[in-house]
Amino acid sequence: MDKSEIIKKVAPCSLMCHTCSAYNDGIICASAKTLLKYLEGIKEFYEVHMPDAVESYNNFEGVLSIYAGASCSGCRSTEHNGCSIEGCFLLECTKNHGIDFCGECNEFPCKKTQGIFEEIVYRQWLEGNQQIREYGIKAFWKNNSENPHYRPYKK
Repeated sequence: MDKSEIIKKVAPCSLMCHTCSAYNDGIICASAKTLLKYLEGIKEFYEVHMPDAVESYNNFEGVLSIYAGASCSGCRSTEHNGCSIEGCFLLECTKNHGIDFCGECNEFPCKKTQGIFEEIVYRQWLEGNQQIREYGIKAFWKNNSENPHYRPYKK
């Protein structure tokens, strides 16, 4: 994958839009749409053959529908529907510095980011941008594009 494609799927902070549940061009949205497609008719099957499974399936289908309807077009888009990080200024900051990622900045790591991230996300920002700085975006993508987005929250 070339850099311009990777840039669409990785936020300026190095977090992966690609694996975010809100990203409409990401793996979670695409997977949910695929599952819904292949599950067509299963509810009706359950109603006839496994009525006790219908309620669980309805809940599952509801969650899949939420993920399939993801509406964010990515952190680099002007239509990203608001970042989950309140007060995020990194897209504007990277544009002002003429770079694509914080790790490409001469001021990295800057103190401005310490106030906007919770500790888990701050560590992701720091580690991700250190990788981009040291190895480049293509290697960063190769090493991180299949990692679960929310794994750092798992205890």
